Amino acid sequence: MSHPLNTEPDVARAGTYLAGFLIIVVVFIPLLTIDIPPLVDYPNHLARQYILAGLPSAENLRNFYFADWQATPYLAMDGIVQTLARIVSVGAAAKVFVALMLFLLAFAPYALNLALYGRITGAALVGLLFVHNMTVSAGFVPYVFSLGSALCLLALWIRFRGGPLWVRLTVFPVLATLLFFCHLIGFAIYVLTISAYELGRHLERTPTGKRRTLFEFDVAQRINLGSLVLQCAFPLLVFLILGPASEAGGAFRQTTHGGIGRKLELLVNLVPYLMPPYSWSIDRAVAIALPVGVILLLATRRLVYSRRMLWPLGAVVAVYFAMPMEWLGGWGGDHRLLPAIGLLAAGGLRPTAPAWRGWRLVLPLVVTLLLVRSAAITVEWREADREAAEFMRSFDTIARGSKVYYAFGHEGGREAWLRPKYFLPCLAVADRQVFVPYLATGDIVPGIPLRYRPEFFTLQKLSPGPILTNGASPNWDAILGAYDYFVVGGEQYFNSPVPNQLVPVHVGPHLKVYRK
Repeated sequence: MSHPLNTEPDVARAGTYLAGFLIIVVVFIPLLTIDIPPLVDYPNHLARQYILAGLPSAENLRNFYFADWQATPYLAMDGIVQTLARIVSVGAAAKVFVALMLFLLAFAPYALNLALYGRITGAALVGLLFVHNMTVSAGFVPYVFSLGSALCLLALWIRFRGGPLWVRLTVFPVLATLLFFCHLIGFAIYVLTISAYELGRHLERTPTGKRRTLFEFDVAQRINLGSLVLQCAFPLLVFLILGPASEAGGAFRQTTHGGIGRKLELLVNLVPYLMPPYSWSIDRAVAIALPVGVILLLATRRLVYSRRMLWPLGAVVAVYFAMPMEWLGGWGGDHRLLPAIGLLAAGGLRPTAPAWRGWRLVLPLVVTLLLVRSAAITVEWREADREAAEFMRSFDTIARGSKVYYAFGHEGGREAWLRPKYFLPCLAVADRQVFVPYLATGDIVPGIPLRYRPEFFTLQKLSPGPILTNGASPNWDAILGAYDYFVVGGEQYFNSPVPNQLVPVHVGPHLKVYRK
């Protein structure tokens, strides 16, 4: 029997084991049960990995694409997957990357709890509910990887900001540089949050009632300020020396703010955004009960939020309101900050009264929610994986080295933009080494290390796609002579039917493949 004085260490140890078990359930169980994670943009990113890995040995791919590696801040997935693909398959390497991405996102609230309080508290478990959020579902995997890395690095800074001089002046600039090359927005979130944290700590030291001493620093503060300068200056200097990315095409440079009213609405619906419905009734109930419960626990002092974390959290919220909705053609710029807000909020919470009997109900409830939500995600992912398997089988009907157009009709509405199947035809490049349009390449997204050969880049401008809503149809006259195969779904929504001269070579429940 444990001595009473050892009860707290035993509880902390048990909490750590529980936290580790829940990360396995939330992150790895859904991922290990499927072949292709059903994230909207993921097949597009995965197709790029197959092309980059295959270019040295596949002449068919070299006819259509070429690698264009530059020192740009968007290389997280490409660098990691291409390195791992030397020892495992491209598909396995990409799944390892997704696993790392989800793990970093799940571990971020734990890391912040550890840095702030020296242990993982039950409140940090709430952050696990936010791992499979809308930004993840949209498939912005390089950015999400950088976001998880940024928050974990913020926790590391909080833990070691008073540590050895060499760590602050060498290790953190190196880690910040690596983060910079993962994704620019992730790097910006990291710099923003540590700067806000340090500002808060500095103002803490200003005696009440004294004249403003904002620019008076002690030795430790000067070292930390020097570290912050190095963490910003060094990656930017390397980037400029090695060469910035080329500019994207003018058609993709639109910038739209979106309006304060829209941003307020999104922020009010933060929890539903962080917990998209996999089990509709449960997730909708939690979306209401969770914020209400947290507010009540904060009001009754059962929970507290770290005063020092208010500065980073407030800084991210402020930037969220200033962030454009669409920025240089990249949609959802402000959306991408919502997971950062949720995870920062979860990571700064801790119970004030562990002995409160109510925690005996709250903690099992949160654990049960995590298990139920993970099971619901696994079921839906497996169903989507069966649909993806049909796509992969259909590619066997496509000749190697051919040109493949694809498009999906839809009656319209928001659902059209939230299905992963719309980019699955990109994966025909894996075995068939074909040309497909609409890939995210350096031609339209600065920093992507893959580009179309100029004579083929123009092919994707011949017709709208790949999602056609409200009766829109492919421009059959323009594409019939340019492509060899046509992968289509939802053709009943096209105003212009598939031309009679196209011959179906695969007919399935979700798509058809035609050839000339």
